[in-house]
Formats: sequence, C-alpha cells, structure tokens
Amino acid sequence: MAEEILAPFSARNRGAHAQIDNDCPETTRIGLLHLVYRLVEMKYVDGWKSASGELKRIARIRPDIDTDFDQLLLELRWDRVFDFCERLYGHLAENGYIYNHDIEGPVITTPRNEVQQYIADELQRLFLEEHLAFEFTDGLVRRRGRRNTAERISRAELVLGDSRLAAARSHFFKALRYFRNISQLDPEDVVKESVCAVEATARALFPSSGSTLGDIIQTITGNEAGQLPKAIAKTFHGMYGFRSAGEGVGHGGATGGAATKKLAEYALAVTASQIVLLVDLAAAAEPDVPF
Repeated sequence: MAEEILAPFSARNRGAHAQIDNDCPETTRIGLLHLVYRLVEMKYVDGWKSASGELKRIARIRPDIDTDFDQLLLELRWDRVFDFCERLYGHLAENGYIYNHDIEGPVITTPRNEVQQYIADELQRLFLEEHLAFEFTDGLVRRRGRRNTAERISRAELVLGDSRLAAARSHFFKALRYFRNISQLDPEDVVKESVCAVEATARALFPSSGSTLGDIIQTITGNEAGQLPKAIAKTFHGMYGFRSAGEGVGHGGATGGAATKKLAEYALAVTASQIVLLVDLAAAAEPDVPF
C-alpha cells in the first residue's frame, strides 16, 4: 500500500480556502522543473533530450527547433503542463539503473513501476503544496470534485467568515478535510460534518427558533417573503435525515444507505448551498437600520 501523501505545513496552515483552479502557477512549474531535474539525475527518465522532445511535442513545436526546456515549461499553456505530468508518468518513466563494469552492462536498481510510483507521489505532493484543485491518481490529473462543487464550497467559505458562524466554519472545514484526503476519503464524516455545519449555521442565525436543525427549519418555513418555502425545506430535512439514517454516518446500525464518495460530494455541494441560503434569509429578516 502506498504511503499517504500529506499536505505540508504551509498548505495546512492556509486552511480549507478556495483551491487554484484552471491554472498552473509559475511556482508549480518551478516545482515540476525540480522534479524533472531529479528524475534525469537519478536516470528515471532517458535524459534531457527525451524530456525536451516530449515537451516540444505537447507544445506542438517542430522537433528540429532548439528550445530551452525550462523556459518552454514556464510558458506552456496551463492545461498542457498537466498533459506533460501525465506523459512524464506514463511515457517518460523508465527502469532506474546503474552500470556494472563486471558484467559490462546496466543493472536495474529500480523497476519502472516503482519509478512511476515515485513520480506519482512527487506530483501529488507538489499539487498539495501548491493548493491546486487537482490531484494525481492512477497516472492522470483529475479535478478534486466537480467544478460545481468547488464553486458552491467557495461561496460557503466566504459567508462562513462571519464571526457568528465560528462553530459552523469548524464543522464545514472538517468536512472539507475529510473530502480532500485523497488516500483515505471518509464519506461518512463528510456527510456528518457538512450537515453539522448547516445545523450550527441555523442555530447561530436563528437562535430563538429551536435547538435542532429540524426545529429551526420548521419554524422558518412558510409562504411569506423571507421564509423558506415548504418544498425547499424538505431538502434540509432530507440531508438531516441521511445524516441520522445513513450507514455509519450518525448512528451505529443505521440502514438508510451507504455514504459513497459521490454521495459525499453531493452532500458537500448541497449543504454549502444551504449555508449560503440560510445566511441570505437571516440577512433579509434583519431590520433596516436608519442612518
């Protein structure tokens, strides 16, 4: 089993803020350059000519044109940098070897599959260091969740900056940490903590409406302006119900369905939207302050 790749202190210290999406910053490219230099030095790829040729192919530069590898990587379109990462793993990786003069030939020291694992681990570590909205798994660069999920999370993170929502923010960021733990995704805790974040938000914003999410939603549901329509209220009750009835989510022995990775992402996106909606409802209910 591969060792879990943990984000370094600098990334952990940033918290669960919006990740870099649709971009490959210069710092990421420089980190990738360091990795390629190391791979060439360790003879895990067949020298700079091979690496440069692959980079020129991806950039659609004629092979007979001289280019500087470092500069080309820094100028390459962001998505094609990730194409190079995939080719580095799948095409350029080779057996590591040393020459043994006694037998007049190379001796394999690191099989290609171990070289690929090394490259995958280093790329994943780089992505975590750079706080990218992508991960490197199974030889491919993949988005961490759908774009819709990332957008909903970003909006929720913004409104959770309200000092009244400190408890909700703590729960929501826990849900994000569970969701973004690539090697040990915990979908049950993603669901539990994200729903707890909604409940904590409701308690903070509607303190006189009840002590549980169900009570609060029932109190603020109605057909008047500024109230929660009954049909929409059912979505809150539904998520709260799954938090209690989902297998391994809230109670031992519950048989309300398994919390899969896809359901965990759905729960995260829905609860993020619910938090924003509750904040909007509470703001609308506040009396206008005359100046």
